[in-house]
Amino acid sequence: MAMLRDIDGKARSLLFFGLTLQAAVVFGLAALFGGRDEPRQEASVHEPWDVPLQAVSVNKVAEVEQLFSRLSYTWPLPAGSLVPRIAIDPLPADYQDDMEVSRKKALFFRAMLPLALAENGEIRNQRAFVKRMQSAAGATPDPGAEARLRLLFGQYRVEMTADLPASIDRLLQRMDEIPPALLLAQAANESAWGTSRFARQANNLFGQWTWRDGEGIIPLERPEGETYAVRKFPSLRASVRDYIHNLNIGHAYEGLRALRSHMRQTGQSLDAMQLAAGLTRYSERGEAYVEEIRRIIRGNLLEVLAQVELAPRPDLAVIDGALARSTGG
Repeated sequence: MAMLRDIDGKARSLLFFGLTLQAAVVFGLAALFGGRDEPRQEASVHEPWDVPLQAVSVNKVAEVEQLFSRLSYTWPLPAGSLVPRIAIDPLPADYQDDMEVSRKKALFFRAMLPLALAENGEIRNQRAFVKRMQSAAGATPDPGAEARLRLLFGQYRVEMTADLPASIDRLLQRMDEIPPALLLAQAANESAWGTSRFARQANNLFGQWTWRDGEGIIPLERPEGETYAVRKFPSLRASVRDYIHNLNIGHAYEGLRALRSHMRQTGQSLDAMQLAAGLTRYSERGEAYVEEIRRIIRGNLLEVLAQVELAPRPDLAVIDGALARSTGG
């Protein structure tokens, strides 16, 4: 909320009112018309749940590998590892499909993992904020906190009723993490390990579509009469964010969310192999697709990623010359 320190109280109130109205309008339109390509509604200021990564500029695979080596960021990762808080985004230009397979996989997974952990971290922070609001239900609300809460209800397309605790329960069922193992397996499958045309030209790792003119790349084999395109994203992290949000709000993934909610309610950790069962509608291949994702998880030992987390801060002394800028949520 650093930007808000520079405006007076009246202007701050007007801003939060605007955010609240914006969220209400977005939710109302979604409720009326649905829509399969609605972007995630964003706040116009950095929120307290933002999880920044340090972006680094790299031109060659060898430079990425040297940086990973200096950071002691190896693959496969042992359980309990701290993952560098960096964003290799985009991938270097010479990262190509014809690379040696194990080298390609090791670079891809290490580049994608911080993005996945950061986006899940933002959701974790959102959930903590919402639970605090739930606990404080009935107390005099802080205008800023209430505006943020309303924005989240609109963002996740959940109706905010007079029964706030019950509404928050419904919100929390949607607002939740996707295990990194599942996310990385799908990213590898959908983007050909980050080498596909759509990954390189549109930063699109998961095959997300759009029906908005000028916001996508037309597939070469798109059937006649279809109007969709493969959506363009400003960054790989934006594609990761949109993918998680899609699983969290899409009607096709209600089964996945029900499985995840049951795991939460019974005190289990989120299990990527079990949650993959909720992806039958992600691909027209159905169960065969689910099994393929599970094979990627098993074959690459990705389940250990449930036991890693982001390092507390970037190691700027190690990154040194490669350091470019900080990129937040």
